Amino acid sequence: MSRFKWGLSADLQPPDFDTRISILRQKIYKDGIEMPNEVLEYIATNITNNIRELEGALIALLAQSTLNRKEITLDLAKQIIDWLVKSTKREISIDYIQKIVCDYFNMPVEVLKSKTRKREIVQARQITMFFAKNLTKSSLATIGHNVGGKDHATVLHACKTVNNLIDTDKRFKSYIEEIDKKLKV
Repeated sequence: MSRFKWGLSADLQPPDFDTRISILRQKIYKDGIEMPNEVLEYIATNITNNIRELEGALIALLAQSTLNRKEITLDLAKQIIDWLVKSTKREISIDYIQKIVCDYFNMPVEVLKSKTRKREIVQARQITMFFAKNLTKSSLATIGHNVGGKDHATVLHACKTVNNLIDTDKRFKSYIEEIDKKLKV
């Protein structure tokens, strides 16, 4: 057994709304800061990916308030959050890629995630893995897990297959180009 297998394995999900609110409340309590509930709720509603981004938004709001001697209001929070959201490029999720690919091929996402080996479904699954690898920061294992419980080797094989088909099949290449446009809208 390798040392890597000795560690704890955990599937990290983004924190839910209540957890985000709780984190923000603890942070401002610890720092002795007063802040309206509507501001905390606005931050927790709009910053959903991870705790680091949530804390970053809070710090940006506090810095703006302190430096410009402005009261912390919902309007100030909206300005800061809008600026933060615009400055960080929208990251495409695996779920979004699955939805776009399934819409394109007119199939439900459940079928894509199923164990079926029908050619058209396997191909849609491979295309999903290809885009997930190229457009997200997700690990191969995470991509495989989200696309029907596959392993990282399957994701690598899917990407290789899609690249080969792009080079050899004009119709397939047009699928990829059309889906790519839909993903980057």
